[in-house]
Amino acid sequence: MAQIVTIDGIPVYQALVQSDDDTGMLRISLVDDPAVQVDFLAFKNQQARKALAYAVQDEDKHLVLGVVMRADYPIYRRDADGFEYYIIYKPDTIRTMAEKYLAENRQNLVNLMHEDGTEQEGVQMVQYFIVDRDKGVAPAAFDVADGSLLAEFHVTNEDVWAAIKDGTYKGFSLEGIFDLAPEQDAAEVQRIVDSVAGQFRTILKNRKDMAKLKGLLGRIAKAIVALGNISTDKGILSWDGDEDLKAGDAVFVEDAEGNRTAAADGDYVTEDGKTIVVVDGNVSEIKDAAAEVAPEAPAEEPAEQAEEEPAEQEPDGQGVNTDKGTLYWMGDEDLKEGDDVFVDAPEGEEGLVAAPDGDYTTEDGKVIAVVDGKVASITDPAAEVAEQQAAELAAVKAENESLSAEVKALREELAALKAAPAAKPAHEEFTGAGEEIHTGNKGIDRLAKIARAGK
Repeated sequence: MAQIVTIDGIPVYQALVQSDDDTGMLRISLVDDPAVQVDFLAFKNQQARKALAYAVQDEDKHLVLGVVMRADYPIYRRDADGFEYYIIYKPDTIRTMAEKYLAENRQNLVNLMHEDGTEQEGVQMVQYFIVDRDKGVAPAAFDVADGSLLAEFHVTNEDVWAAIKDGTYKGFSLEGIFDLAPEQDAAEVQRIVDSVAGQFRTILKNRKDMAKLKGLLGRIAKAIVALGNISTDKGILSWDGDEDLKAGDAVFVEDAEGNRTAAADGDYVTEDGKTIVVVDGNVSEIKDAAAEVAPEAPAEEPAEQAEEEPAEQEPDGQGVNTDKGTLYWMGDEDLKEGDDVFVDAPEGEEGLVAAPDGDYTTEDGKVIAVVDGKVASITDPAAEVAEQQAAELAAVKAENESLSAEVKALREELAALKAAPAAKPAHEEFTGAGEEIHTGNKGIDRLAKIARAGK
């Protein structure tokens, strides 16, 4: 029996709609974060309308166009029990649910943020269509697959229109009842993932942040560590433990989201004028003798404290520092060939993006080659040198063994010559021979030549 296909270890399901049961769309909701990751467009001028090649309407008509359901796009879900999965709506399913929605006269059922009892008056559907590029039905503003469902609404409710214009509502999201079937076509899922490359950065970031949050909550719940921190001219320095900062402690800097990275080398001046010198991510010295932080701890620290520190600073296993920044990947396993890798999005953008092609050199000298956002190879120059030396040593050893075998054979041949009778057998063997004869025994052949020369 075929196993369910996964994306980064998360199972994938198909949404199904039957024409003869209660499955299908119930209503459309205006939301601030559409699951299809495509915001809608609000039109109030001719230029925007012309960009979509639709008939120009009056500027006073409040029109909003957006994606109701995106075809062939994995939508991330996490239920109340913490179960994670993706749902994919195929074009056939979208067409069936679109037809049922109109047949059931639901086109003007619109609410806000999926809240019950918020169905809005003054939001009427004016057009509703499925993207089909072969037929020329493909608004240029939306880069979605054929089979995706779009709708345009005329908004006469001034409060709703104001919320759309100020960005409170950014897109559509549907409500409905759907059957779920495990996806088992791995090649089709891979095609879909490849076609929307880079669209999963928000999901990956959220999952990465969730993993960090779980780790933090776990540490707090178990009371493994307490965290100290202090404000400096270069931001907040933090360290593990509830004791005062001292020379030799590892220190970190935190960003706005609470992510910690090793503090860069340099001097960090505190608000009360103390200077903390950091070298290789550790406190080298604290220059002000009157600082609130404690002096360097004596060498004989309790054994149990020394044993706790490595566990407290254990990385989450999802990133590695390189000469081009941090490379991220999903899962708890070590990075390997074929894994998708990501880097932080450009400044001003959130989340992660597929890593650009190139070689990424880690701090321990390994080279990670990235092609099309995946690991093409991982090489270790030091290991290669060792392998080459081992190969050369093996070759020399084999040659020595071959020479030893030849020497042994010659010694055996010499011993046989010494043990053989001298001239008589050779004279009898070659008497009357008119041509040189080779017996295969070098010693006898030489004796034959001597015998022939003496005739």
